[in-house]
Amino acid sequence: MPSRPAAVGADPTPTARRKPPEARRAEMITAASALALSEGLDRVTARRVADTLGVFPGLVSHYFGTADDLVAAAFGHAAAQERDELFARAERGLTAKSRMRRLLAQWLAPDRDALSLLWLDAWQASRRRPALLAEVSRQMELDTGRLAALIEAGVSDGQFHTRSPSRSALRIMAMVDGFSVQAAVRTTIDYDDVRPMVLRGAERELGLADGTFV
Repeated sequence: MPSRPAAVGADPTPTARRKPPEARRAEMITAASALALSEGLDRVTARRVADTLGVFPGLVSHYFGTADDLVAAAFGHAAAQERDELFARAERGLTAKSRMRRLLAQWLAPDRDALSLLWLDAWQASRRRPALLAEVSRQMELDTGRLAALIEAGVSDGQFHTRSPSRSALRIMAMVDGFSVQAAVRTTIDYDDVRPMVLRGAERELGLADGTFV
């Protein structure tokens, strides 16, 4: 006897639960991360992720015990993916100066608005979400550490001049993070004059002549 077609709007089928646990969890994080980028962290819920993947909300809750855990995982995935992509492109530069120039240009580019808004969202939401606060802090430390390694390589090559690559990295990241607010008010406030200020600040921090990064 031929099988009967599934009714439109029917509950997810058992086959939706047959993936290995690691693959299923990764799939959920990827879906949650996409929601966070497109709609904001407050729209990341077990039900929304379940609807996206065609599974039961209870399955998502099984992998992420609290809504905070799911939101933290979504943010962490997006932040880590961006970091890997930006540094990979920056590292195509032949010198430490060119790599730093590429990296700063990417961090300050308008097409990064989605990530800038996500960071703003995460900083605000982390006040009431302990797991998200821990993840935001971890991602900030990873960004700063990756930048410090780039600066340290430049110091070793004699291209950068700073006594503490880690402190310089922290100060540069603080300027970049401060610039992130422009993503939220781009249509009402002109931040074009702020970008060169951030670049000049990075030049001074690394002991470079004005205009190296501008």
